[in-house]
Amino acid sequence: MDIIAAHQQGLFEQLEAEVAELAGRPRDHGQRAIVLHHLYDHSLGAHGWALAEARQALRIAARLQKLDRYVERWGWRIRDRELAKAALQLLADSLGSEGQDRTAVTYRAYRMTATAALLPVAKECLPGDLYGLLLLCHRSRRDAAAWPACETTALAAASENWAGSSSDAAAIEHAWDAIRATGLRRVAERLLGSQALAKAATRDARKGGLKLEAEVRNHRLLPAAFAANPAQHFYALQLALANRRRQQWREACDADEAVALAA
Repeated sequence: MDIIAAHQQGLFEQLEAEVAELAGRPRDHGQRAIVLHHLYDHSLGAHGWALAEARQALRIAARLQKLDRYVERWGWRIRDRELAKAALQLLADSLGSEGQDRTAVTYRAYRMTATAALLPVAKECLPGDLYGLLLLCHRSRRDAAAWPACETTALAAASENWAGSSSDAAAIEHAWDAIRATGLRRVAERLLGSQALAKAATRDARKGGLKLEAEVRNHRLLPAAFAANPAQHFYALQLALANRRRQQWREACDADEAVALAA
């Protein structure tokens, strides 16, 4: 491997570690909303799809909480409360995993196309339309140029297609099968069914970027520090996760060294 290829590989591995950390655990909907909002903010509003996705992540988190409260309060009306709770946990895990995957592929694509050394990798692994639109997005940001509404729409469609391809549809359907086998079916579908979420996303689209961003920034599930300065909060999160990764690496190295010395 030559020097350039080694450098490229190192950058990609570093990005992959960062992607995994920022996507978080299945239940980290709020963290993913912060990451997705950052893409919108960093792109100077061009990546409107990322903002809409952030709002949807918060909506899913809030509605999961609402459904959990419903089970706790009205569980006695459900024919098998423990089965319902297990089904709800399965749904929460599957929706959380889907959120992880969608955020990971979205953040990875944005960062790869913003990093000159990773453009060959991005061109190879991303769909052509998404690759081209993200390049235009970064150019518009660097030049502080106007970003046409038609490009926002095109980037949203390409991003949705790419994020959607990462989802494990079978796992989600399995979770819904478990929900339908309990007394939670109606309330769960009303809150978290695909039609319910699609209708909510349509309402979001009518609000416009400024109003939607205000909803995300001031959402009750996100810390006040994020509302005060979203960019600073994101970079603090990014730094904290990187420091944790380095600490874990050092501890692993120390453990390996201790084993070697004891041998």
